[in-house]
Amino acid sequence: MKRNRFVAHQVGCRTPSIPENHPESGGQTVTDTAICRSSHGPAGERAETCRKQSGAVGPLRKTGGVGSPSRRATRIKECRQPAGRVPLPPRARPRPPEPPSVGALAGFAVAVISDLRRHPLAADLAAEGARVVSVQSVRTLAQPVEETLQRATMACLTSPIDHLVVTAAVEFNYWMAAARSWRLDVPLLARFGHARLLASNPRCADALRALGFTDISSAVDNTTEGLVMHLRHRLPPGQTIALQLYTPAMHELAHMLSEAGHEVVAVPTFQVLPSINPETMRRLVNQIVRRHVDAITLTSAEATRALLWHARTCDQFDELRQALAADVAAVCLGPLTAAPLRELNIPVQVAAAPYPEQLMAAVREALVRRAHHLEADRHTFEIRGEAVLLDGELITLQQGPMAVLRVLARHPDRVLSPAEVRGQLPFWAGADDHAIEMAVSRLRRALRGAELVQTVMKRGYRLVEHSPVGHDEDGFPAARAS
Repeated sequence: MKRNRFVAHQVGCRTPSIPENHPESGGQTVTDTAICRSSHGPAGERAETCRKQSGAVGPLRKTGGVGSPSRRATRIKECRQPAGRVPLPPRARPRPPEPPSVGALAGFAVAVISDLRRHPLAADLAAEGARVVSVQSVRTLAQPVEETLQRATMACLTSPIDHLVVTAAVEFNYWMAAARSWRLDVPLLARFGHARLLASNPRCADALRALGFTDISSAVDNTTEGLVMHLRHRLPPGQTIALQLYTPAMHELAHMLSEAGHEVVAVPTFQVLPSINPETMRRLVNQIVRRHVDAITLTSAEATRALLWHARTCDQFDELRQALAADVAAVCLGPLTAAPLRELNIPVQVAAAPYPEQLMAAVREALVRRAHHLEADRHTFEIRGEAVLLDGELITLQQGPMAVLRVLARHPDRVLSPAEVRGQLPFWAGADDHAIEMAVSRLRRALRGAELVQTVMKRGYRLVEHSPVGHDEDGFPAARAS
């Protein structure tokens, strides 16, 4: 069947037609204007004339050309554009970048005092935004003290052992070598043969297999804390447990098992030595005294005693007690760690259990409790240790303005004179009123005009949320310092 084709002599306009007897023509000759630059002007008039001459009145259809592989008619829309220059679509404005998320502990400074150069707790605190000062107060050596180890070995021989917990392979081999030198290895291994053997990791299990034992259990997570948690919650009271200790912090685990009603034979396979660099401890004492940290985390009783000893050698013992009693939170791993501070009537916060997760939760709770939440001048404030959270944005402040803001936050319902502000800052006793004024001025500039600190004429400063707008607590008009 031949097909009529009518070609419009226009650049960019092809109008193939479909004859009347085509099954898709509907009884009419349908012409397709596939490409039409404009419906106005001479070219547009010629294209319109082509359509009228061909008798196209229905919806446009597009058919394949001579060289097209498909000849099926496809319905399309007619291209109609206004005359003149076609306006470009408006560009979408780029969205402003979202502010970075603020960590739960961002704006706080925490000192982690332990027997390690970098305690794992420091990484967890830094992951939540805190500034971490990690200090090694004491160091441990994987070589036990002979007298202490011999007493623990004799304690294992005097009473039957129900459970043996091996926590470090190298230190355990030292223990077995010392027992052989005392000719106590045979009766000791006989005691172990009637006990349930628990290994905290595969290396400890290999050390037990080297002695001829085959029935060895371990925790799913391969940690000492997992084994101790199992013994605490699954065993009935009255069991005798021999627990190998390889760090000072593990004394808290032994104490927890004793509190649960078990008889614990602690076998320390390490010795505690002073820190290699005592200057770091002196600098830490100075930071605590100057309130440059918001909390300290103590992981063992040895770390607590080392902190107090360095404070005495620096002649800052009384200043350290005042700082820990008022402004710096002391978070301890367990009751043994907190005992030296409690003897000095220093308030401490103890973790619910001597586990890393519980210690992290205790630090988080102590810091969040010390934050001050305010609403003033249509803004929300959260005063943290060394920064202010203004409407969800963290603003780090200098030490001077931050110290003045903390003093005002501790007394939100009072107007404090510059002399009273200086009296509550130990290292500002020699400053004058101008120093306080400059600190308040820098604070206001850092807060970008947000009205948080109010100046009461000839009286002092206070926070604005605790008074009627424009008047102080006695009804006098208040003015903002210029």
